[in-house]
Amino acid sequence: MSEPLSKFVEGFSKNQLVAYFLLLWAATFFFSSISGFSYIAAGYSSGLDLVVDVLWNLTDLGITAILGMLGLKILNNQE
Repeated sequence: MSEPLSKFVEGFSKNQLVAYFLLLWAATFFFSSISGFSYIAAGYSSGLDLVVDVLWNLTDLGITAILGMLGLKILNNQE
């Protein structure tokens, strides 16, 4: 590993790295659900596809909340 990168990584504890990973993962689910809702709003879905897409995007938002809360809890326990 290069010297600047190893110094950067050494500044974090394992729990902090896990917390930041969870927060970034939550962000991907959040933006996935936002793009899914915009796809629905554009009218590309109909019938059963619409129901499945809405449930899928709501699930993404729920996962976002769970991962975000878990990541923040881990970060707050560090301080």
